[in-house]
Amino acid sequence: MYSQAKSLPSVLLVLAASSVVLGALDGHCPPLGPVLPAPTNPTAHESVRLAIQDVTDTFQNLTAGFDATGISIAVKSIHEADPLLELHHTPAILNPNGTTNIDSQTIYRLGSISKVFTVFSLLQQSNVKLDDPVTQYVPELLELKGETDEADDITTVRWNEVTLGALASHMSGVAADLVADIASLPTDWTQLGLPKLEEVSETGCAGVLGLPPCNRTEFFRDFGKRHPVYATFTNPVYSNAASAILGFAVESITNMTYEKYVKHSIFDPLSMTNTTIFNGPEKNSWGFIPVNETWWGSSLGYEDIAGGFYSNTADLLSFGTGILKHTVLDSAKTRKWMKPVTSTSSSGLLLGGPWEIIRSETVTKDKRLIEFYTKSGNFNSYNNILCLIPDYDLVITILSGGPQSSADLINLALSKVVQGFLPAIEDASKDEAKLKFGGTYADVTKNSTITLSLDDAPGFAVSDWVIRDVDVIKNYGEFSALSSSPKDQAVSVRLYPTNLRSRSHIAWRAVFDIGTLKELVEREANVFWPDSSCNTWASMDRIAYGFRSMDEFIFSLDAEGSTNSLNLRMFQVELKKVA
Repeated sequence: MYSQAKSLPSVLLVLAASSVVLGALDGHCPPLGPVLPAPTNPTAHESVRLAIQDVTDTFQNLTAGFDATGISIAVKSIHEADPLLELHHTPAILNPNGTTNIDSQTIYRLGSISKVFTVFSLLQQSNVKLDDPVTQYVPELLELKGETDEADDITTVRWNEVTLGALASHMSGVAADLVADIASLPTDWTQLGLPKLEEVSETGCAGVLGLPPCNRTEFFRDFGKRHPVYATFTNPVYSNAASAILGFAVESITNMTYEKYVKHSIFDPLSMTNTTIFNGPEKNSWGFIPVNETWWGSSLGYEDIAGGFYSNTADLLSFGTGILKHTVLDSAKTRKWMKPVTSTSSSGLLLGGPWEIIRSETVTKDKRLIEFYTKSGNFNSYNNILCLIPDYDLVITILSGGPQSSADLINLALSKVVQGFLPAIEDASKDEAKLKFGGTYADVTKNSTITLSLDDAPGFAVSDWVIRDVDVIKNYGEFSALSSSPKDQAVSVRLYPTNLRSRSHIAWRAVFDIGTLKELVEREANVFWPDSSCNTWASMDRIAYGFRSMDEFIFSLDAEGSTNSLNLRMFQVELKKVA
């Protein structure tokens, strides 16, 4: 039975949790994304050098017992030529056919990291939209035959509703696989209570265990026999088949084989000289082949598009850097691509196309929300991850194989790297930003001044903001003539970067956080969703005067890229940096 008395501790826990979250942020609500520019020379920072040593020590402890498992970890800033960190473990027990020394050129099987290349290939097509129906490019899907003549929503995918984007983000509802059908494997499944099947119910292909790889003809012969899991756009369901279908679309659109297109448009421009798709490296000795690994060199046929790539640390760092630097995909398309498409039943994981977007509020001192754009890959004894962190312009790669390799190992390794590095990278970004943007700006002839300083909270703290003898922060409520909110609320101001700049200017935006920490905690306790008082996305650019926004700050840059003045557009003042 429900008891009000027993519910009191729960209420107190909610209040306490709200206090912890808001307390960590000091009541601030930064915009999602970077709160300071990413550091351009992180290697030179003492905190980063210490982090490198700490992560190296952790790596050595982690791999001490890996007698037959190889692993490679690397971290790179897109602003530096060389990786910040590169660690490799060569096990004592080696396959005589593979490498004897793991380094940045050592090739692993990538597994489903391969899926990123499929979507990337589609985004490069100027005349293709992810909202296009897949049947526009792969009309054979409309001819798929089911297991029986019965066709309804339970038995048959509504292919005209399935878009390229739905397939990319696992929102198509189509079956997960075809080659993974265990009926094709040489095992007596009747011992587990399964019925004996006719040959027509078996694919007869898989690409492993002595079976031939599945080809495109076999896919269109059999995939219609798989029922949909959901109707389109209902729920995400991981699908290797979806990625293979996107590969077919790439071939139709480009009039090239998928392998040839990817090599010409992605591998070659990004100098990914040791990445291959349907075949392994030219020499087995270039790869790390775990002892007893049976899938090295095997092809899954058409499903290699979804999970059959081979690559190494150097090439994947080049690929991640190319994405974040917009080398082979323009910046607007990249920004749109690196956004969530759907949620999952985990509050810490959103999905993109095909990004697995990890969200965390535990990494930095200010406890703000940070998104990590990852794609994992698991292929027999190989387990890997590619991780992009746009807030810090970082690329992380972790490649592994062998008996101790697992998805859990990759998650642990990524966590150790992120927890070890990001606070240090944050320190580097603060020190660079302080030199470039921090300080006091003034125009004594207009009795105007403003100070930008750094602390443990996100962005710059704005203080001593006086324009023509008027204390702007103290009088903030008076500027809100169209608002019914009280005029005398507590206000704190933080400054955050935007991605808007010209050759000699860069734009930032101020955020006005309203209310005391105590008031915010009380407000949070009254509603059923977290961070209810954090609505920066809806409060920016609200106060304007003569078409100029109050929260727009434009810095002027000198030839070296340092700031020499600050334009507060709404007030029509240009303040020179004086300290």
